[in-house]
Amino acid sequence: MYKLLLILVGVFLFINPSMARPTLVKLCSDPSAPMILGEVGKMSQGGYSSDTLKEVFKRMDIKLELPLRPWKQCLKLVEHGKMDGLQTCIYSKNRMGYLSVTDPWIIGGGVWYYMKNKFPQGFEWNSYEDFKGYKIVGIAGSYYGKEFIKAKERGVFKFHAVKNIDTLIKVFSAGLHDFTLELNITGDHMLNNAGLKGQYASPKKPLFVNAQRICVGKKSALHELIPEINDKLSELKAEGVINDIVKGKSQ
Repeated sequence: MYKLLLILVGVFLFINPSMARPTLVKLCSDPSAPMILGEVGKMSQGGYSSDTLKEVFKRMDIKLELPLRPWKQCLKLVEHGKMDGLQTCIYSKNRMGYLSVTDPWIIGGGVWYYMKNKFPQGFEWNSYEDFKGYKIVGIAGSYYGKEFIKAKERGVFKFHAVKNIDTLIKVFSAGLHDFTLELNITGDHMLNNAGLKGQYASPKKPLFVNAQRICVGKKSALHELIPEINDKLSELKAEGVINDIVKGKSQ
C-alpha cells in the first residue's frame, strides 16, 4: 500500500510539475546599476537585487541563475514559462495575468533631483503646479506615474526624453534642465558615479513610493513557493542582511 501511494504521488507530480519543488531557478532581468550589474547576454555580476536573491535561494537550498536579457524579452520569457520570474519589479496590474509578486524586499522613493548651484536655497514642492515653467529631463521609456503624465500634457513643465543615462547626466549637470527624476536607490548611485556627489539634492516630498518585489511566473514551479520566499525575505530584513547589502557591507 505504501509503495502504491509513492507511485501515485510520483505520477501526480509528473503530471503536475508545478507542484514539484524546483532544484534550479532562473530569474531574468536587464542590467540596472546598482540593483543589477552586468551585461545583456551574460549572467548578473551582483548588485543589491542579485545579492539579495542569492541569500534567499541559498537559504531555500535551490540553485539560482540570474541571466540578463532585454526587459521586454524577460517579460515574454516569463509569460511563456521559459523563465521562472523577474529578479526585481514593481507591482503592475497589467502583468498579473501571468505572474505574481512577493512581499517587498526594499522600499524606495521616486525623487526629483536638482543641482544645488541652480537652487542654492533648496526646492520643495506640494503640487505639480510648483514646477510650472521648469525644464525636466528623463530617460525615454521611463514611467513616472499618472499625475506626472497629466501635468506634462497640461503643459505645466517642459519635458525632454533622452536615450541613455550618460546623456541625461551631461545635460542635467550642465544646467540645461532644472530637474531629473529617478528612483532614489539608482539615482544616487548614478549621480555619485558621475562625480556629482554633494552637488545635487532632492525635495523632501517623493515623486512616488516604489516597492521592489520578486516577480514569479504562474507557469513556474517556483510559484508555489512564494510564501517560503516571503519567509526568507522577512528573515533577511530582521537580521539586517538586506540593509548591509544596500550599504555595501555584505561580504
